[in-house]
Amino acid sequence: MLMTIVGVLVGLFILGVIIVGVYISIQGDAVMRLLVKQRTKAVLDKVYADRIDFSLEVPFDNVGKQEGTILDAYMRIYLPQEQYSDVLLRGKVNREGYLREDDYFEAMLVPAGTGEKFVLRFEAYAKNGKSVEEAIENIPDVDVALFADCRGRRELYTVKEYFTLTADEMRALVK
Repeated sequence: MLMTIVGVLVGLFILGVIIVGVYISIQGDAVMRLLVKQRTKAVLDKVYADRIDFSLEVPFDNVGKQEGTILDAYMRIYLPQEQYSDVLLRGKVNREGYLREDDYFEAMLVPAGTGEKFVLRFEAYAKNGKSVEEAIENIPDVDVALFADCRGRRELYTVKEYFTLTADEMRALVK
């Protein structure tokens, strides 16, 4: 009799775990996308004696079934000194409408089925005694990796997409 009760309780427990698992899988999760193919062209923001500031926008969205959080967004610019030493290119990522100067990204909630835009801001410093125009004149195409650290119902994950800042696009900024 006791074994029958224990068996029924164990069976009910296993059935409950299965039902909760199915319920959770039906609920879905947040799925963030960085839409780098829809990015805008770079636009000149400000000109200084030894640098130019320019920016572009990259849309993103959440195509999942649940609200998600973007905890951090940042970029990596692939322009090593060994490849081209006349320009130091730096960048930061901000939310559209929330531009900051302190390199801090303000975390944000992204409801399911919605999206916004990131503003990627670049600073191009002329080096080796060259003017900005001279330094940009021979710059190569530059690959950029855009990262977003996201969280939904599951563990933290990182979305990473690449795009290229073309040499022609950067040269057009200083003409």
